[in-house]
Amino acid sequence: MKNMTRSFISKAGKGLAKIVLLGSVLAPVAIPAAYAAETAIAPVQSQLRVGESHGGGKVAYIFKHGDRGYVSGQTHGLIAAKEDLTSATWDKALEVCKQFRGGGFSDWRLPSKDELTRLYENRNAIGGFVERYYYWSSTESDKNDAWDQSFRTGAHNLGYKLDSNFVRPVRSF
Repeated sequence: MKNMTRSFISKAGKGLAKIVLLGSVLAPVAIPAAYAAETAIAPVQSQLRVGESHGGGKVAYIFKHGDRGYVSGQTHGLIAAKEDLTSATWDKALEVCKQFRGGGFSDWRLPSKDELTRLYENRNAIGGFVERYYYWSSTESDKNDAWDQSFRTGAHNLGYKLDSNFVRPVRSF
């Protein structure tokens, strides 16, 4: 019977070995380190930390078990733009976030009330926030008011949509 040779690479990326099929005998063969490094699985994003640059901004929050968007075994979270965009009315804030293209990404948005709280909690690691001012959230109360948050005290308030507050867009990863 004619010998057939086939190569298979382990998908696990650990103990990467070339397996040669010779008839019905399997024999492990070492793979050069340079090749193994090229074919190894990319590292998981679990090394990310709040405040690090990533995805066009800074990591603002990493989802935990129980958070909406959490996926077991994967790293997902919230990214904040590196700096405030402007101070604007609520409608203008929505539009400015929609048009923002930080890091080449087009999925920026005004944070929800809960997301804005995460930004407040991690404001020192993220950096660039103006402590004595309010920031808009996308969460509306009614046609005239939306929730904002003081970055001095952390308090949530209903802000009149025609008032100007600071704008810091976010995106998910």
